[in-house]
Amino acid sequence: MLPTVGLDATLDDGETTVSPDKDGLNDATVFDILGNERRRACLHCLAEHETELSVSALGRQVARVVADVETDSDELYDSVYISLCQTHLPKLDAVGLVKYDQDRKRVGQGPRFDAIRDQFEASRTIEEQSSDRIRAGTVASILTVAIGAVAVVSPPAVRTALLFGLVAVHLLVLVLASTSTSTISY
Repeated sequence: MLPTVGLDATLDDGETTVSPDKDGLNDATVFDILGNERRRACLHCLAEHETELSVSALGRQVARVVADVETDSDELYDSVYISLCQTHLPKLDAVGLVKYDQDRKRVGQGPRFDAIRDQFEASRTIEEQSSDRIRAGTVASILTVAIGAVAVVSPPAVRTALLFGLVAVHLLVLVLASTSTSTISY
C-alpha cells in the first residue's frame, strides 16, 4: 500500500503520512486548496491579519471579495459562512494552513501557513503592477483630453506640436505598459 500524501492523508483513514517536501504540502494539495475562490479569499484575509478572527468576520470579508453585482449580500454571506464552516475551514485545517476552532468559531493562521505565503506575496506584486498600469492609462487619458482641448483652441502651428506631443505620450505609455508586463513571472 502506498503512503497517502496531502489532503487524502488526513481524510482517508485517520493515519497521516509526511509529504516529501519540507512544508508537508505537495503541489497537488496546494493547487487543490488555491483552486477555490472562497479558500483563496479566506487565505488572503488571514495573510493580512496576524491574529485570530471570528468565522463571522472572516465570512463577511470573504463575501465582499467573491460578491458580484447580482447577488444579495445577506444570502451571499449566509452561503459563505456555511461553506467556510462545513467545507473550507476544515479542509484548510486538515492540511495545517489554518487553525480552526469549530467550538469557538475562531480561525487563524496554521503552522503551515508560511508554505503558501510566497504565492500571496507574488499575487500582491502582480496586483500592484496591474494597478500601476491602470494609473498610467488614466494619466494618459487625462493628458490626451487636456492636450486635445488645447490643440483645438490653439493656432495651427502650435496645434501640430501638441498633436506630436500627444502621440509621444501614447507611445511612452505603450512602452511602459509593455515593459511592466514582461517583468511579471508566473
